[in-house]
Amino acid sequence: MLIGAVLIYVGLSAYVEKLGDVVAKDNAVKWLVYVVFASVAFAMAQSATGFSLLSLHAVWALPLAGAALAVAVAAWVVGWILQVASAYRVRQLLTLMKETTGEGLFGAVNTLYWWGSALTIVLIGVVLLFAAYILIGVGFLTAKLQK
Repeated sequence: MLIGAVLIYVGLSAYVEKLGDVVAKDNAVKWLVYVVFASVAFAMAQSATGFSLLSLHAVWALPLAGAALAVAVAAWVVGWILQVASAYRVRQLLTLMKETTGEGLFGAVNTLYWWGSALTIVLIGVVLLFAAYILIGVGFLTAKLQK
């Protein structure tokens, strides 16, 4: 997803550059930063969960496994908060994209990305985010700048 986020950032920044909107450019940069840190937090959560599950078979490692599980939960919550913050930033960008290009797909992606970010806490959101990333790419391919 991280590579997709960078590619989407490149596309968003190219459109925003043509529009000359400084606030939108700032939102695009902040969106990318939030997505990168959310990805790192989710990766840490996954690694800590794997470590805690591998350590559960040994009784002597039980306190360590519990600490790793606590770190995993904390990292997942931090990643979720950052993902929702990224959805707030990209929501403004996708609304601008929909208005300036006339491409209705950006409105659907906006909703899909928002709900995917909100539901990331229960893992189904990851599938929705994946679909949103694909549809953003399709939106870029079909959009025409009207300004």
